[in-house]
Amino acid sequence: MNHIEEIKCFSIFLIFFSSLLSISRFKFEILELKNYYQICKDGILTNKKHFGKCESPKISIIVPVYNREKYLLRFLRSIQNQNFSDIEIILVDDFSEDNSTAIIGDLKNEDERIILLKNKKNKGTLISRNIAGLKAKGEFLIFPDPDDIMSPTVLEKCYHFAKKFNCELIRFHMYSDKYYIFSLIPEVLPGIVYQPNLRTHLIYGLGYDNITDGILNNKFVTRLLFIKCLNSINKYYLNQKMIYFEDGLINFSFYLNAKSLHLFRTIGYYYFLNTDSISQVMKINSYFECFFLFLKYVFENTKNTLIERNMTLYLLQNYIKRNEVLYKVTHYCKIYMKVINQISKSDFISPFFQTKLEELKVIISNLKILLE
Repeated sequence: MNHIEEIKCFSIFLIFFSSLLSISRFKFEILELKNYYQICKDGILTNKKHFGKCESPKISIIVPVYNREKYLLRFLRSIQNQNFSDIEIILVDDFSEDNSTAIIGDLKNEDERIILLKNKKNKGTLISRNIAGLKAKGEFLIFPDPDDIMSPTVLEKCYHFAKKFNCELIRFHMYSDKYYIFSLIPEVLPGIVYQPNLRTHLIYGLGYDNITDGILNNKFVTRLLFIKCLNSINKYYLNQKMIYFEDGLINFSFYLNAKSLHLFRTIGYYYFLNTDSISQVMKINSYFECFFLFLKYVFENTKNTLIERNMTLYLLQNYIKRNEVLYKVTHYCKIYMKVINQISKSDFISPFFQTKLEELKVIISNLKILLE
């Protein structure tokens, strides 16, 4: 075996060995998180320590809540038992109809770090999150859902890394109760991605498979970046009740505006798929309304050059093809268009419905263009 072959064999061994280490690490983290979840589920996890109010929290935990009485105790125990305690927990009750507010009120008595805000009407996740984010005092923000749990070490790890390397945005792995890791960060990617490479990856269609994703629960961001992104999306989303694509929108804004992204290869979050979640119930009108607002933001904020605009179109084409609902609908675009054209020619159509038909034609045309 010559010298070059020895180097090749050694390189293959290193890759294989590093893969084994990654698999072993994931198995350990999954076991840790599953055991932690089991404790929560059995009701053994308790919190007998009284936490006083944190006047200058380092991390603000932002949590919109709507009818989550079944999961709130489990979720809040996973927050209270974090290794990192210098936090504030801002829960926004979005006009719940169950006992969510009462449960939060009881827990506030033992943990003064909990702050409860109440919406006077149901405003949706996006607005509720923005309300809390604007009131947050922490240098960093994180956005868990109230029916999931967090790894007991994730806040500590993210905070110390962000401070050490001056990171504005951190993304970590998630684990699902369907027994798989998702939002998985490929090993071939670097640990930290800086601008303009971050923007390039996002726009050139590499994003949703590799660096970027449309999930907010696994992001740890500076409050300054969050406020900057709110200003960026203000005219698109801030004053509207959005059910779909709100996480995709804020994530896209994060990646466009962050100076750097750290890809943290640790499992920090246990995600539970709940069929009663509002995002799991398809409301087709709202779905498309939200999707086209998302498209509007993407196109208007990635048009520095012709190449950038063309590659943004490519990204969106691939995004639609991976989205089951949108992809199925596009198969019927031609049929819909023919029907609409025939109806539009009818004498009995009122001006109001004629306008609505024209709006529908524009939507279908946009979908067709994206898939051409």
